[in-house]
Amino acid sequence: MTVSRFGYPAVMRPILPLLAALVLVGFRPAPALAWEDTGHRLLTLAGAESFPAGLPEFLRTPQTARMLMELAREPDRSKGAGQPHDADLDPGHFIDVDDAGRANGGPSLSELPANRAAYEKALQAAGTDSWKTGWLPYSIIEGWQQLTKDFAYWRAARVGERSGKTAAERAWFADDRKLREMLIIRDLGYWSHFVGDGSQPLHATVHFNGWGDFPNPHNYTREKIHSPFEGAFVHDNATEAEVKALMPPYQACGCTVQQATARYLLASAAKVEPLYRLWDQGGFKGTDPRGRAFVLERLAAGAAELRDLVTDAWTASASATVGYPAVTARSIEESGVAPFETIYGRE
Repeated sequence: MTVSRFGYPAVMRPILPLLAALVLVGFRPAPALAWEDTGHRLLTLAGAESFPAGLPEFLRTPQTARMLMELAREPDRSKGAGQPHDADLDPGHFIDVDDAGRANGGPSLSELPANRAAYEKALQAAGTDSWKTGWLPYSIIEGWQQLTKDFAYWRAARVGERSGKTAAERAWFADDRKLREMLIIRDLGYWSHFVGDGSQPLHATVHFNGWGDFPNPHNYTREKIHSPFEGAFVHDNATEAEVKALMPPYQACGCTVQQATARYLLASAAKVEPLYRLWDQGGFKGTDPRGRAFVLERLAAGAAELRDLVTDAWTASASATVGYPAVTARSIEESGVAPFETIYGRE
């Protein structure tokens, strides 16, 4: 039996029949071409296999980790669907951070507007727009908020399938909990792609493919380096074991997801000049240990960020609200009763 570099058989039976239609194609081996393939797979698998024990059990299985690993590629696989799909989604993969730490001359990355409408207005005032500059921070923040809401509904459904007043109510909550697990896996896997993009320095800089038409006192290359950097070199020089070994331990941020995202992306932006210096020194040729160390550190940073953001979303979900009139997941868990009509709907 052929086994891929990620440790699963090249041909395998679908896992979890309810999810088979969603993920079966992703379990077939595919050639590793770029960060979008090998890098995203390694990063997401390492992050998922590091989820702490406090997270729901269905997220902490080898099967789920493999699903998340494949779903992490979906935002790239959907490219080329047409217009307006591509124009409205592709800028969610990057943000052009300039050398002053600002979004292409607009707002500071550490003080981004609360939503994309205000972000667009600020960028237009600076003579550009969000389609040119990208909105990766909002992809990460919005996805985290959706995951938090997903977790809150899962908490409520888990209570309801035990406490429903009738067998019909309990059955509905049980089905809703199963559906929510499918949605969580899909939402988390898809969103993990953008978390992964954030660890790639060339996704967080105006110098995204060669230094470009900017002041260049160190004479960094103007070659198109984006694809060569994240492509074959990553495939040939990174393994999951090495990525996991470099992941820092979880540390609570003690901040908002907006602040955590800005900190994460600024850390990636700070790696842009080291990347260019290393490129000009030939560090990304063959199996150069300098290039290997750089790539592994970046993948490990992304895997750790994914683990930490998912952990924080689970913690935050206790305070998130569900249904209408809105109630918190925590109040449902503490009371041991899930209000059926509030969650199912009153119509």
